[in-house]
Amino acid sequence: MTILEEIQQKFPSFSDKEKKIATYLLKNSDTLTNINISTLAKETNTSPATITRFAKKLNQNGFVDLKIQLSAVPAVHIENDMAINSDVYNFYTKVIEQTEQMVKQEDLENVVQTIKKAPRIFIFGVGSSGLTALEFTQRLMRMGLNVVSTTDSHMMLITSSMAVSGDLVIGISASGETTDVNEAILCSKQNGAHIVSITSFPESTLSKLSDTSLLVYNSAFIGRERFINSQFAIMYQIDVISTMLLEDNQLNDRMNQTIKVITRNSLNEELKRNEKS
Repeated sequence: MTILEEIQQKFPSFSDKEKKIATYLLKNSDTLTNINISTLAKETNTSPATITRFAKKLNQNGFVDLKIQLSAVPAVHIENDMAINSDVYNFYTKVIEQTEQMVKQEDLENVVQTIKKAPRIFIFGVGSSGLTALEFTQRLMRMGLNVVSTTDSHMMLITSSMAVSGDLVIGISASGETTDVNEAILCSKQNGAHIVSITSFPESTLSKLSDTSLLVYNSAFIGRERFINSQFAIMYQIDVISTMLLEDNQLNDRMNQTIKVITRNSLNEELKRNEKS
């Protein structure tokens, strides 16, 4: 585990001032070679003493040792003549590479097997994570799986009370601290449902409630605010899961059948419109 991965892992346990330091280091990890503790304190509106305490929380003797660990992390440099394209490319490349380093292959495989065996699947998410939950639900439905997504906080609690032993409940939250999602997940867990989460922090409430937690890199730490897609890492993980599921011949056949039905229906609708015109 690199020092950057450790910072992200411990992020929820940091104080507010320590989170400022952590966020700055994660956003600017490629340009910290010549920074000193006074400059970092000024940039983060903290103090050298706070930075030293922060370093010790990461099992470093002080800021110098912390900076040595940061400089040992390889930077990602992509050459591109088109500045904007390069910026976006670098952003998505870093998100994918960092996510790949965080996730465990055996966790992915376990989640895929659990999805295939579950008699019912419930997916919870709100806000942008709710949109991701809807996308994931549509994919699983097209494979013939019994799945429903809930993005309304009130309905989420109602749905969670219906989950029973054997059911699979998937909670999606980048922070892992979305209250509505966590309350619904807790209710489902108390009913005996199997819990899977997709989140950025292994020490978050959501992750701790889960039987399996798939970790993704939090794109907010890259520092490209003008185009940050907070769901990109989660969608990447969902792409991986979907692809793994489609290796199953039965699920693949169901997906192809669904595509045929949708295509045929679209064609019929187009023919009807042409006849009317």
